Amino acid sequence: EQPAENDQSQAFNPETGEINWDCPCLGGMAHGTCGEEFKAAFSCFVYSEEEPKGMDCIDAFKAMQECFRAHPEEYASELEDDDEPE
Repeated sequence: EQPAENDQSQAFNPETGEINWDCPCLGGMAHGTCGEEFKAAFSCFVYSEEEPKGMDCIDAFKAMQECFRAHPEEYASELEDDDEPE
Protein backbone atom coordinates (compact mmCIF):
# COMPACT_ATOMS: atom_id res chain seq x y z
CA GLU A 1 0.00 0.00 0.00
CA GLN A 2 1.49 3.30 -1.09
CA PRO A 3 0.92 6.45 0.92
CA ALA A 4 -1.20 8.93 -0.97
CA GLU A 5 0.38 12.21 -1.93
CA ASN A 6 -2.75 14.06 -0.91
CA ASP A 7 -6.48 13.57 -0.49
CA GLN A 8 -7.10 14.30 -4.15
CA SER A 9 -5.03 11.32 -5.23
CA GLN A 10 -7.21 9.00 -3.14
CA ALA A 11 -10.44 10.35 -4.60
CA PHE A 12 -9.15 10.62 -8.17
CA ASN A 13 -8.02 7.60 -10.12
CA PRO A 14 -5.64 8.84 -12.83
CA GLU A 15 -5.78 5.48 -14.60
CA THR A 16 -9.53 5.64 -15.18
CA GLY A 17 -9.91 9.42 -14.99
CA GLU A 18 -12.76 8.94 -12.54
CA ILE A 19 -13.47 10.57 -9.20
CA ASN A 20 -14.67 8.36 -6.36
CA TRP A 21 -17.27 10.59 -4.71
CA ASP A 22 -17.67 7.99 -1.92
CA CYS A 23 -14.03 8.23 -0.88
CA PRO A 24 -13.84 8.82 2.89
CA CYS A 25 -11.12 11.38 2.16
CA LEU A 26 -13.84 13.72 0.84
CA GLY A 27 -15.61 13.66 4.20
CA GLY A 28 -19.05 13.18 2.66
CA MET A 29 -18.84 16.60 1.03
CA ALA A 30 -20.13 15.25 -2.30
CA HIS A 31 -23.38 14.12 -0.71
CA GLY A 32 -24.33 17.10 1.48
CA THR A 33 -26.60 20.03 0.76
CA CYS A 34 -23.84 21.63 -1.32
CA GLY A 35 -22.78 18.36 -2.93
CA GLU A 36 -23.33 19.50 -6.49
CA GLU A 37 -21.33 22.70 -5.91
CA PHE A 38 -18.57 20.69 -4.24
CA LYS A 39 -18.47 18.20 -7.12
CA ALA A 40 -18.26 21.01 -9.67
CA ALA A 41 -15.40 22.75 -7.87
CA PHE A 42 -13.48 19.58 -7.00
CA SER A 43 -13.74 18.04 -10.46
CA CYS A 44 -12.81 21.36 -12.08
CA PHE A 45 -9.66 21.44 -9.94
CA VAL A 46 -8.81 17.78 -10.59
CA TYR A 47 -9.05 18.20 -14.36
CA SER A 48 -7.58 21.72 -14.46
CA GLU A 49 -4.60 22.22 -16.73
CA GLU A 50 -4.13 25.88 -15.83
CA GLU A 51 -1.05 27.17 -14.05
CA PRO A 52 -1.29 27.50 -11.15
CA LYS A 53 -3.62 24.52 -11.05
CA GLY A 54 -7.25 25.44 -10.51
CA MET A 55 -7.04 29.07 -11.61
CA ASP A 56 -9.87 28.36 -14.06
CA CYS A 57 -12.07 27.08 -11.20
CA ILE A 58 -12.41 30.25 -9.14
CA ASP A 59 -16.09 30.72 -10.01
CA ALA A 60 -16.88 27.11 -9.07
CA PHE A 61 -15.13 27.52 -5.71
CA LYS A 62 -16.94 30.82 -5.08
CA ALA A 63 -20.27 29.10 -5.76
CA MET A 64 -19.34 26.33 -3.34
CA GLN A 65 -18.35 28.85 -0.65
CA GLU A 66 -21.61 30.74 -1.15
CA CYS A 67 -23.52 27.50 -0.66
CA PHE A 68 -21.52 26.75 2.50
CA ARG A 69 -22.37 30.21 3.85
CA ALA A 70 -26.06 29.63 3.08
CA HIS A 71 -25.98 26.45 5.20
CA PRO A 72 -23.76 27.28 8.19
CA GLU A 73 -25.39 24.63 10.37
CA GLU A 74 -24.07 21.93 8.05
CA TYR A 75 -20.77 23.52 6.96
CA ALA A 76 -19.55 25.32 10.10
CA SER A 77 -16.18 23.53 10.00
CA GLU A 78 -15.56 24.61 6.39
CA LEU A 79 -16.42 28.21 7.23
CA GLU A 80 -14.21 28.56 10.34
CA ASP A 81 -11.06 29.52 8.43
CA ASP A 82 -12.91 31.49 5.78
CA ASP A 83 -12.22 35.04 6.92
CA GLU A 84 -8.73 34.70 8.32
CA PRO A 85 -6.03 36.78 6.60
CA GLU A 86 -3.54 34.74 4.60
